[in-house]
Amino acid sequence: MRVAGCRVLITGAAQGLGFALAEAFAARGANVVLTDLDVAKVAEAAAKVPRAVGYALDVTQPEQIADVRAKLLAEHGPPDVLVNNAGVVFGGPFADVPLAKHLTTINVNLAGLVAVTHTFLPDLLARPAAHVVNIASASSVIALPHGTTYAATKWAVLGFTESLIEEFRLQGVRNVRATAMCPSYIRTGLFTGAQPVGFGRWLTPEEVARATVRAVERDREFVMLPFTLSLGYGLMAGWPRGLYKWVGRRLGVSTSMTNWQGHAK
Repeated sequence: MRVAGCRVLITGAAQGLGFALAEAFAARGANVVLTDLDVAKVAEAAAKVPRAVGYALDVTQPEQIADVRAKLLAEHGPPDVLVNNAGVVFGGPFADVPLAKHLTTINVNLAGLVAVTHTFLPDLLARPAAHVVNIASASSVIALPHGTTYAATKWAVLGFTESLIEEFRLQGVRNVRATAMCPSYIRTGLFTGAQPVGFGRWLTPEEVARATVRAVERDREFVMLPFTLSLGYGLMAGWPRGLYKWVGRRLGVSTSMTNWQGHAK
């Protein structure tokens, strides 16, 4: 798929990875639609990106998603690429994290992603070529203590993406593709205090964003970053489950979120 000239809608795009995604797609010639909770922040972010517009959007509110879609269609036209990036994480022992934060994680990371995809999918299906990108995580394939609900949503996002791909195949849909991006910890502040595992390292938002653009252009369905982590997963994926988890423990996966702080106080 050629990104140049396409319209790319990105959720959670006012900062961090979302903003890096906006810059990366714009650098390839795309027209970018940034959405985020704060109307002032999203307007400020859009002003920094060529050929960009911004809309305030809470992905947990279906009526807001429908309103943004109506405005986008009326003012600019339908998207060709949808990037579901909006996400939150609240680390800590499962019982110590307030239930409200667990439910917020589920509502933003999973329910919001499903709602945005459901709302815009008819527009994507009507395009000659279109793509859905779901930002999952390397934690979508392995247990993540102290990040239980976050990992649960990312496992679900990976399953949703792969099921959507297979559904497109069964329905004969050839013009819409989908990608699950599964990066390790990204240095945006969201995972401050976490520790990358043995095969991993801190990723920058910019390199993840560039990899995402390449995934759309090359029609890749599953991307894990960094490459060393992807290689390790490829080698271990067929191992017995007990051995797979044992190696994960030895590499530090089980303790990688122990000192999580998130955005600094």
